[in-house]
Amino acid sequence: MKRLTSIIVALLFIMGVASIGITAETAGKAEDKCVKCHKKEKAMDKVIEKKKIKTTAELLKAVKEGPKAKLHAKLTDDDIKVAAKELKLAE
Repeated sequence: MKRLTSIIVALLFIMGVASIGITAETAGKAEDKCVKCHKKEKAMDKVIEKKKIKTTAELLKAVKEGPKAKLHAKLTDDDIKVAAKELKLAE
């Protein structure tokens, strides 16, 4: 019985660590894509503040339909949603 319990605890621990790794990997990808260009005065938080973007939908529209849309053509909606989550924008 002790062995079974220790195996179950070990499996839960491994699954927990794996899920944290997957979450960190997903978050890092969107951040890496944005940070390549958005530095200093063009940092995402400053752009969001300047353009008064408050929601994820507004960010999606600004990125996909704005004047710099061609520069952001390779970004997926999921990338933008992850970035919005990191910037703590409303859904």
